[in-house]
Amino acid sequence: MKTLLDAVAVRNKVLQAFEQAEAEEDPSRHRDLLTFILVGAGPTGVEMAAALAVLVRSTLKSEFRRIDPTTARILLVDMAPRVLPTFSEDLSTAAKERLQNLGVEIRLGHAVDHIDADGIIVAGERIASKTVTWTAGVAPSPAGKWLNVETDRAGRVRVQPDLSVPGHREIFVVGDTASLDQDGKPLPGVAQVALQQGRYAGKLIHRRIVGGATPKPFKYFDKGNMAVVGKGFAVLQTGKIHLSGFFAWLAWAAVHLQFLATSSLRVSVFVQWVWTYITGQRGSRLILNLHGSDKGPRSAEAPIGAAAVTK
Repeated sequence: MKTLLDAVAVRNKVLQAFEQAEAEEDPSRHRDLLTFILVGAGPTGVEMAAALAVLVRSTLKSEFRRIDPTTARILLVDMAPRVLPTFSEDLSTAAKERLQNLGVEIRLGHAVDHIDADGIIVAGERIASKTVTWTAGVAPSPAGKWLNVETDRAGRVRVQPDLSVPGHREIFVVGDTASLDQDGKPLPGVAQVALQQGRYAGKLIHRRIVGGATPKPFKYFDKGNMAVVGKGFAVLQTGKIHLSGFFAWLAWAAVHLQFLATSSLRVSVFVQWVWTYITGQRGSRLILNLHGSDKGPRSAEAPIGAAAVTK
């Protein structure tokens, strides 16, 4: 999801599945319509699976006559041996147990062999579903092909410690379009890395223009990772601190409020969150017609990251 319209398109797809099931007179088709599959058990997949579980088991549970939303099946699939593989094993286990308590089915250790309009095939088994969401990441930008330079196996541009392309000191590549090792491991393609690399590249370009001293090679500072797993539960990892549960969720909420643009927005969002937490009531579940605008989430080939060129 890159834009608000992408998020609305995903919400539309989920809500339409319930509406179609409500209108479907053949009960045998309800199962397929109310099976939601998420491919990828990283932070995106885990957070979305938990959000869906809360939606169907609380928000929507009394809003239909013919169907029972609580019977919806939510399936999280990944070839990795555990959910949230970038987190520590204890936090991964806590997140898995939380998902299972919310009613999410988890299938690990097998890649998805095929996806079509009728569901998926995993480990030779077909699972019928009308709503399959890809949460396993995206392909990098084809900048390596544009520049005709070395890339890693995923197609990301191999860069030097100053984020420039080997043999082209005037070209900088940052974010998850870039591949850079630190302490023997490739840096993850997350926002923290992209933001720090962007600031570094901007500083280096400015110093070149004004004739200042060249900064030291780029060094990523890991501020930690968080993932929210449903209402009142999150996992937090920063350095040696590993935290899961309600207090980790409070920390997650505080960080998100801090990064909102204005004080008035922070107050309004905080009040809304408190109201939703206490009452369980959410905003209107509207299915919006996007007309001629971008009508759906971008494909798995959507480019991300950035490249900058200076002279």
